[in-house]
Amino acid sequence: MDHTETVGLKHRPRLTERFRQMNLQISDYTFANVYLFRQTSNYEFVTRDCGLFVSGRNKQKHRYVMPLNNPDGCDLKTFREILKGRDFFFPIPGVWLPYFPEDQFVVSFDESESDYIYLTENMAGFKGKRYLRHRNHLNQFLSSYKADGQRISDGHFDDTVSILEGWQSGSRTSRDKTDFEHCYEALEKFCGLALWGIIYYIADKPAGFIIGEELTPDTFCLHFAKASKNYHGLYEYMFNDTAKRLQSKYRYLNLEEDMGNKNLRRTKSSYGPEFLLKKYRVGIK
Repeated sequence: MDHTETVGLKHRPRLTERFRQMNLQISDYTFANVYLFRQTSNYEFVTRDCGLFVSGRNKQKHRYVMPLNNPDGCDLKTFREILKGRDFFFPIPGVWLPYFPEDQFVVSFDESESDYIYLTENMAGFKGKRYLRHRNHLNQFLSSYKADGQRISDGHFDDTVSILEGWQSGSRTSRDKTDFEHCYEALEKFCGLALWGIIYYIADKPAGFIIGEELTPDTFCLHFAKASKNYHGLYEYMFNDTAKRLQSKYRYLNLEEDMGNKNLRRTKSSYGPEFLLKKYRVGIK
């Protein structure tokens, strides 16, 4: 039988260690994402003899299961039992597909769920024709403003929230249609979630921030990037500066998925991803 349990902060050490062992570039496999989206995705832990899983629900109301261990420890019978009343396993990396024989499983993927993976050195350099527009915006910013970037700590809470609220006010959608609440909780529990981030000040005024965490030893995942619209080129500056700070340790940056948002897809594509990381759905025939 399944033993289910609601996701809480107390699970961070166990889950973080599990994700470290899995060593996957998929953005879903970070504790912050599982915790912050626990209500949106209806996340619950499911414990079985063969391992630990997370049960969730996507925007299409499909029920899925996230394996939290290598699937070679489960047999077909166990897979069927775990998926009873659920639609598919997700997100499954391509390297795991050999564990799911084509004659017994149905494999598919949704392009909007793919993660955008970038070379950190490219984001730190903005070199070549691909980055011409971003380079121009960055140079315009540098010619007009001087930004002061500081590592985010608990003492920056009020300033980061003011940026977030300004960003929300400038958006054309309500709070329940954006990631405002998720980002607010990330700022509220920043240290408890072991996140890393930079807040940028312009003329001593809070102007923007970026928040993320290590995904694998060579990949850093950026969860949130929020900035004021009053400073042309600020986003380019933040991504470029963050990449410069991270490039000595991380080869790749994961900017997560576009969720089918055309504007987000256009923006993320414009930064020249090295590749799109497909996240597969695997169901039983």
